Amino acid sequence: QLACQRTFPSNPAVPFPKTFTATVKNIVKRLFRVYAHIYHSHFQTVQANGAEAHLNTSFKHFCLFCFEFNLIEKKDLEPMHDGILNLLGETYRSKVE
Repeated sequence: QLACQRTFPSNPAVPFPKTFTATVKNIVKRLFRVYAHIYHSHFQTVQANGAEAHLNTSFKHFCLFCFEFNLIEKKDLEPMHDGILNLLGETYRSKVE
């Protein structure tokens, strides 16, 4: 999907398809699920390897990007509700509730 030139045209003269936003939202939802899985099932391993800060920073940037461009639905954020608030603070409560 990511390599498809019809979905993600690299030529500036080629317009994005009408389904572009829906496709990106679907990809983002899947990426969010990967983060949720890592935090739920592999966080102890991440900590043991000293990569907790890297994971948290990556997830924080991912969330901020999603919020900025409205790429993920609130209902899809529910599994990581508390984690998102812990990383981003109360300022973002309205984004996850």
